[in-house]
Amino acid sequence: MNKISQWHGNLVVGNPSEGCRLCSLGSKMVLFITGKCDSNCFYCPITKEKRHDIIFANEQQIDTIDQAINEAHMISALGVGITGGDPSLTLGRVIEYISAFKKEFGQKFHCHLYTSHALTKVHLNQLHTAGLDEIRFHPPVLNLTDNIKESIRIAQSLDWQVGIEIPVIPDKRDKIIRIINFAIELNLSFVNLNEFEITEANVEKLHNFGYKVKNEISAAVEGSDTLAEELLNQFKKSPVTIHFCSAGYKDGVQLKNRLIRRAKNYSQKFDEITNEGLLVRGRIILREKSIISQIVLDLQTTFNIQQSDLEVNEGKKCIFVNWKTARKIGDYLVGKYSDKIDSIEIIHQYPYQNGIITYLEPLYES
Repeated sequence: MNKISQWHGNLVVGNPSEGCRLCSLGSKMVLFITGKCDSNCFYCPITKEKRHDIIFANEQQIDTIDQAINEAHMISALGVGITGGDPSLTLGRVIEYISAFKKEFGQKFHCHLYTSHALTKVHLNQLHTAGLDEIRFHPPVLNLTDNIKESIRIAQSLDWQVGIEIPVIPDKRDKIIRIINFAIELNLSFVNLNEFEITEANVEKLHNFGYKVKNEISAAVEGSDTLAEELLNQFKKSPVTIHFCSAGYKDGVQLKNRLIRRAKNYSQKFDEITNEGLLVRGRIILREKSIISQIVLDLQTTFNIQQSDLEVNEGKKCIFVNWKTARKIGDYLVGKYSDKIDSIEIIHQYPYQNGIITYLEPLYES
């Protein structure tokens, strides 16, 4: 008999799907395969800038399969979650990417996909043959139409995991119950209930509908988590896994673990990695790039700093070193090159080229 249990701070009846388990490890690359979608959900969280045919791998815009594969290697990925927009609108591309991932990483590389479309038997068979391991249906605006039901029934006849993933919209309790009952009737693999969130893209519409955030530090909608807990209690004997995925979990577990995996592969010898997966490093910003080679040679000669103990970015006119080294050499550099240096600082940075800086401690400013 199933019961409600805690999983990474989330509530779950049964066992989370393989896709969810790998996401919790940060080992799933997020592939935003297209921003195109024709479902017109009023709560769509995608920004206007991404609502066209554009591809991102872990929030980095890409153009080729090789770039996606390189990003998967960068986080030592064990799988990929394919999202959008609606991936089924670029089905040929989806199949091409899945096939490439399986060829590069092997058949155990886990691929799951989200769709709001009622896919045909032909399309479902194509995805299955390509190697898709898990498909997640999202009935638009929680409307479980006959077409969506039929598509889910066809999908359920194939050898893969089939589930439904929906936001927990506080005033849509009856629709959510209808969806859960349908999943139980078909004995689907899971129902994922996502905490309803307000984003930059949907804030105006959600406010117009009367939704508001539950507190000042959260983007989650008031009442979403409460309804989710009520539903899990109502269906705690469900033979189908029901998993509530909170907004805090996405950042506090999934994203953090993915950043840590990337930081381990992306970081330089001199970097330190925080518990959140950020790089801690010293940065010397120069007024002109022509002085870089002279300063690098000076650091190597005067402080015995090896080439592997620093990184040069000529485009940004800066030199990166260990943060402790930055403290050590700061006075020397300012004394000798004060007219050539803009600043010396310690930064915490996302582990990407030109990654977002979340913390900056100035050691010297001209």
